Amino acid sequence: MSNSLLLYEACKFKLQPNDEQAIALEDLFKTYSEMVKTCLDRAMNLNITSRKRLHEAVYKELRTRYPNHPSHYIYTAITQALSIFKSYRRLSRRREINPPRIEKLNIILLDDTHLFWFSWGSIKLATHKGHITIPFKVHEHSRKFMSMHWRVKGSRLVRSNNEYYLHATFRKIVEEKEAKGILGIDVNERSIDLAIVKPNKVKLIKIYISEAKYIRDRYFRKRRSIQGKTSGKTKAKLLAKYSGREKRRINDILHRATKIIAGIIAEENVKPVMEKLTHIRERIRYGRRMNRRLHSTPFRKIQFYISYKSMELGFKPEYVKPENTSKTCPICGEISKPNGHVFKCRKCGLQADRHLIAALNIAMKPPMWGASPLPPKAAHEALAEAERIVIKS
Repeated sequence: MSNSLLLYEACKFKLQPNDEQAIALEDLFKTYSEMVKTCLDRAMNLNITSRKRLHEAVYKELRTRYPNHPSHYIYTAITQALSIFKSYRRLSRRREINPPRIEKLNIILLDDTHLFWFSWGSIKLATHKGHITIPFKVHEHSRKFMSMHWRVKGSRLVRSNNEYYLHATFRKIVEEKEAKGILGIDVNERSIDLAIVKPNKVKLIKIYISEAKYIRDRYFRKRRSIQGKTSGKTKAKLLAKYSGREKRRINDILHRATKIIAGIIAEENVKPVMEKLTHIRERIRYGRRMNRRLHSTPFRKIQFYISYKSMELGFKPEYVKPENTSKTCPICGEISKPNGHVFKCRKCGLQADRHLIAALNIAMKPPMWGASPLPPKAAHEALAEAERIVIKS
């Protein structure tokens, strides 16, 4: 399936167990936590990162200790323990951190063939008490997955505040389409800037999402006020309330903005191209206030929304190195340092919004377009006629 894309999306369902099933789930979470703790301790003591070696080190012991539990819980416990240990190893190379400890685990990994069977309205779960069927409510958002094209893959059980949820992962195979051009995408604190580049067309679009910044600032001040004036359970309750409200409002803005981008991708038949954001947080080194603002900007979330919406349309996104995208003149190739939000080329004199310049340069980076600069007339016309869209809450 060289011309096919695998699209994954997750959906959350609230389980509705009866009293007997709730007891079985509590027992299952307790035992699974013990399994993961044993696997993690063994991995750390023996410095094991190989799944095969950790399986050889713990499987017989755990199978003897928990003979009534399906053996595949041990397999997924090994997977989870290795994930935790590898994350600890990776982070400990950058800075000193405390070793991970498992006290009470609230997530159980489920494989897609042996531990659960999904049907709309209920899940059949393999436990130490045999198979139990737990109902759940089908909500509106989940109905899109009822299509015959979606299949349930590996999922997880989640426990939160004495309630139980199934986080189901759905997979769909999408036929990849041939792109007629490129959509360069620059994500910044105030806007998402787009450059449509096709053999016979260059168009720029700026989607303002600065409302999200103002929402973050307002809720930051609200949380700081709560932290100074309250304490204990009241403080925790209020912080959770306003954090949830902030998240929902910002996500709504991002979904609306990326829905517009998905519509452009579909209408223009263009392949989205974005910057690689690896280690972007480590590269942010400004003053305390600016650091807080930039660290709270959801760069990766915006890219994720664009990615899965474009893949659903049959266009796989491409990622390019971010070096000098906002400093390079798209006409002559000269590198000039921008002044605030304005780029001015010191060689040819081009002056424009630095983020639109970045979007143009991102669009020109993929190999299909070579390294040739844009014709001056096309660049000037596109910059002068850039479309502007404002997203409000």
